[in-house]
Amino acid sequence: MSRRPHREISVLVPPNLIPATSDDPRHVGPYQVIGRIGSGGTGTAYAAVNPTTQGDPLVAVKVLSSPLLEDPAARAVLNRRLTALGAVDGRIYVPPVAFDTASAPPWLAMEYVSGVPLAQFARRHGALGSGRLIALAAGLAEGLSALHVKSVAHGDLKPANVLLGGAGPRILDCALPGDDEHLRRSAAAWLSPERHTGEPPTPAADVFAWGAVMAFASTGRLPFGMGEPHVLARRVSQADPDLVGAPEELLPLIRRALAKDPDDRPTVRELLGSAIAAWEANTSTTADAVKGTAVTRVLSREWKGVAEQSRLPKVIRLDNGTRPRTGGTGAAGAKGGAGRSRLPLLAAGGGVLALALVGGAAWGVLTALDGGSGGDEAAASPSPSADTVDDSTAVVRFVPAEQQNPIDGPWEFTPVEQAENAEAAADGGAAAGGTVTPDTWSAQWSEAGDPQQAVIAPDAEVLCAQFCVPGPGHIEEGRGTYPVRGQDFIDYLSWGNVVIAEVEFADTAGEGPREIVGVTELFPAPPQ
Repeated sequence: MSRRPHREISVLVPPNLIPATSDDPRHVGPYQVIGRIGSGGTGTAYAAVNPTTQGDPLVAVKVLSSPLLEDPAARAVLNRRLTALGAVDGRIYVPPVAFDTASAPPWLAMEYVSGVPLAQFARRHGALGSGRLIALAAGLAEGLSALHVKSVAHGDLKPANVLLGGAGPRILDCALPGDDEHLRRSAAAWLSPERHTGEPPTPAADVFAWGAVMAFASTGRLPFGMGEPHVLARRVSQADPDLVGAPEELLPLIRRALAKDPDDRPTVRELLGSAIAAWEANTSTTADAVKGTAVTRVLSREWKGVAEQSRLPKVIRLDNGTRPRTGGTGAAGAKGGAGRSRLPLLAAGGGVLALALVGGAAWGVLTALDGGSGGDEAAASPSPSADTVDDSTAVVRFVPAEQQNPIDGPWEFTPVEQAENAEAAADGGAAAGGTVTPDTWSAQWSEAGDPQQAVIAPDAEVLCAQFCVPGPGHIEEGRGTYPVRGQDFIDYLSWGNVVIAEVEFADTAGEGPREIVGVTELFPAPPQ
């Protein structure tokens, strides 16, 4: 019997798509996996193609990993939730287009959306300007309203789940059954007080999250600061938010949205109406000839300067259908079960910083702004071949000030080795009253190879010793123990101090920089 010929299709893919690994599935339902977007405590997100579709074949597929979903009753709740979400208007919120809750493991697929996560935009540019801020306020309120009219709450609104695209903001993801404990650990700064006590997602809790996101977008700071989850939960429930710098026209609305008592918060329709009223009070409408809803008019006038990086054509060879795939047919709510298999999932250690990205964060590309120049710089940078680092791990030095493209990468590092008795000298200096700083610690390490480049997976497992939460209690035998995610480390490399770390590379081969999937910061523990 002759082998069936391979088919090929051309797909526009993001330029920085992470290659799939040998542990990733080749298929999920009817979709062929072509790359990895990210993973977290709730599941793993993949870029995939559906060659039979009439539209854009590229989709984002999320494979869910909560152990609670082993319970058939939880699967039934998940099915009802995804069915409701699939009926939501998709102009702002990105709903699922297909899912299979009977598959092992369950999965859902949605439109692949390009854009810049609000968390990254604010990290690079600071607080949004007044006009764009009002447009964001109105757009997010309209997206939440589309959910609420279908009697579903989002439950996980945060900067990582807000994509800023060329046409406006898009809302990604949603809290799903089994996510609650993970969200209380990883999204503590954005959950309302009642969510921290175990209450389920509600429209009032979404309004609180809207207020927290708008406070962040208005000031460039987390409304309740940074800290461990239990500390943030206490501040959310008891402390006043930091709203210094929020524009006067939105300040009363944000303050009301962040009320501790759900009954004291405005409705999402009030958020939308007040945001539009604030814009109209400060804008001449005589020049506004744009037709459409009030939100459309705001976005057309105020949503400027967010440039999406162009996707690049890539030829995808389609499998003949003989490789293993997850169960399911791919139809929304399908009960398919043929060919089911347990698949190993990549799950990062629970991120605990307030800006940690959950579930792969964005179904979009972390794009450069200002016309997409960042991506061009990355493409033009010389890239060592995959065999420039022989081992799967290495001790390296990252110098943020020397990163050519600290937002999108690739990220530069230098292999180092520790001078003899360096850690003892550092400990002795601290014991004698001196202070070990990142710079003095870096001086204890000498170059052991040429500078190289790597990409850092946004979902990489990172154990921090000093750069994220300086202080005792997060270092054991000179190694960090505080778990954050790769995106937090990427963010730090855009502004922070030098870091000495042991990195783990993905076990993949190919052209271009290797991928870092694990980072453990090395730093001497302070004396007792």
